[in-house]
Amino acid sequence: MSDETPHAHPLPFDVPTVEEMNALLPQYEFRKLAAFGGMGAVYRAQQASLDRPVAVKILPPAFGKEAEFADRFKTEARAMAKLNHTNIVTVYDFGISREGHFYLVMEWVEGHTLHELVQKGSIPLRKVANYVMQLCDALHFAHSHKIIHRDVKPGNIMVNDEDRVKVADFGLARPMTGEAEENPFGTPDYAAPEIMDKRGVDQRADIFAAGVVLYELLTGRVPATPRRSVTEYCPVNKRWDEIIAKATDPDPDKRYPDALEFRAHMAAALTLGTSASPLVVTETKPISKEPERAEPKPVAKVLPWPKIAFAVVAVLCVVLIVFMKPADEAPKPVEVEKPAPKVEKVAEAPPPEKPAKPEKKVEEPKKVEEPKKVVVPEVKPAPAMVAVKPAPAPAPAPPMPTPAPVPVMTSAELLAKLESADPELTQIIVGITASWDANPDANPGPAKKELASKYIPYLQKTLATTPPAQRDPILSEISNVANNQPLREADDTWPAVLKQLRQTYDTQMSAITSKAEAAGKQLLQSQQASILQLAKDRAAKGDQDGARRAELVATALVQLTVRPTIEALKETGGKL
Repeated sequence: MSDETPHAHPLPFDVPTVEEMNALLPQYEFRKLAAFGGMGAVYRAQQASLDRPVAVKILPPAFGKEAEFADRFKTEARAMAKLNHTNIVTVYDFGISREGHFYLVMEWVEGHTLHELVQKGSIPLRKVANYVMQLCDALHFAHSHKIIHRDVKPGNIMVNDEDRVKVADFGLARPMTGEAEENPFGTPDYAAPEIMDKRGVDQRADIFAAGVVLYELLTGRVPATPRRSVTEYCPVNKRWDEIIAKATDPDPDKRYPDALEFRAHMAAALTLGTSASPLVVTETKPISKEPERAEPKPVAKVLPWPKIAFAVVAVLCVVLIVFMKPADEAPKPVEVEKPAPKVEKVAEAPPPEKPAKPEKKVEEPKKVEEPKKVVVPEVKPAPAMVAVKPAPAPAPAPPMPTPAPVPVMTSAELLAKLESADPELTQIIVGITASWDANPDANPGPAKKELASKYIPYLQKTLATTPPAQRDPILSEISNVANNQPLREADDTWPAVLKQLRQTYDTQMSAITSKAEAAGKQLLQSQQASILQLAKDRAAKGDQDGARRAELVATALVQLTVRPTIEALKETGGKL
């Protein structure tokens, strides 16, 4: 709760002064009036007996005059006192003063409300997501205890100095009956349509309000009608618009069914970056460049081998003609360019010219005929021509080996370096672990410890009435339970009282385990849907390894029977 002095405006009811509160509740030392509104006033006080700071909230005296409200207040205050969660302000005590004020004594949170943080300026996306995901953890815990808040808004969400969210003011909280109420409460900007229309209300009303809170933290304002896109106010991915639209859908059936699924979608969207434009740029550049590099290849294939051979012959003939000295023989190469039959006639021409020196020169053209014969095999060594002109041809050749990365990674290899290779999935799994730890139904550890703490005193009481010769099994049982060691199987040497106690203990332990397995399965299945969606998104972007890794995690998640940690998922996923 903020330490700031409340704004100066007319009090909504006759709010007692600090001095009057000291007289009304002398067991607390009241220090200041911290805040007030239409539903009550909050004071900062010191609990003398335990020497700790507390927040004391009182309700208007008018509520105390209604017998029905008094009974409901007591029932709901007891229920709220059981909401022992790290993201919920703890309720220490409740009662009614001699002046008729109902009051709640709660944990004092040193920090600010989200409303105050929004007023101070914009909040980074990562912090916004962190705050709302913690809000979802608190709401899921309350919903699992059949309690809905009904007045979720930034003013009721505290953030302490360690950036930990504390949801306060469960003063409007109600049991989750699903029935309609004649007098709807709540703040209109955050109230779901079913509240304002006096229809049946369940946990999805809180999810609607949490979606509005997310919108306000990102944009600095509550959504208008029609709701404008978040991207008009801040550079975030459009996926945040989709998440908010689903959370705040007017039809409860189209919203997230529970707070954990809402949280999972935020965790998946958190690592997509702050803008959608980079995703478009990275996809378009490779598409425009690849065809340019591929152009030389089709050009080389278009040249037919017969034409290449003919070109080689022509080049060789021209070279020989250039190096021949007599000008008389210049016309002869012209005939060489003609088809093969005419070239043979040129070879027969030398005999009539034997009288003079030309005979020696005629022998030289015979050398020309030799390359012509060689020309036939030269059709194969086409590289001679490739080496002269198409020098770039070797360049495209290296890309051919690129298919080397084809070796498919095994499941174990994909998950082995999960933390370093896939921070997005790692963060989602850490969030799932935190949700599991915070859910007493899914996490049986605390319940099992509590049962063990009750079992040991019963065992100790039996020692006084058990003969010394039969005490060893009881002492062994006490030691194993206290040290969290595996318990021995009952046998005939056990006293009857120990057998009976063990049977009761095993029955209750089995009930805790079964309940935890059912709750854990439900929690993990709700998380699996968002991870599978992430896998589809990655596959659409061409990230095949990332998509397969997400699919492995999603498959392994629902097979777990233990705490869903990264190591547990690696071990289970590696066996798939």
